[in-house]
Amino acid sequence: MPLGVVAIVLGVIAFRTGWMIPPSRRSVRQPRVYGVGVALTGVGLLVMGATYFVLSDALPGHPWLALVGNGVELVGIAVIAASHLRPRRGRPAHHPA
Repeated sequence: MPLGVVAIVLGVIAFRTGWMIPPSRRSVRQPRVYGVGVALTGVGLLVMGATYFVLSDALPGHPWLALVGNGVELVGIAVIAASHLRPRRGRPAHHPA
């Protein structure tokens, strides 16, 4: 579960500032998308950890919660993979006034 908290913190930092851990800097093309993916992966890890270690006695007949955690983590990994792609060049980015 501590890894989930660390992932969420690193994801929020990457989303807000664009800073990433050094091994990721070279391959990531979209730091904000990367931050969302890392945060989602961290949330999935927290949900799975809470299901197995904290809520196993309180909710004994609910394995669906672990499956939700797995699903969120897989979506986060897919978003991280998408952050390695180059951004679209067709339209200019929308800048609020």
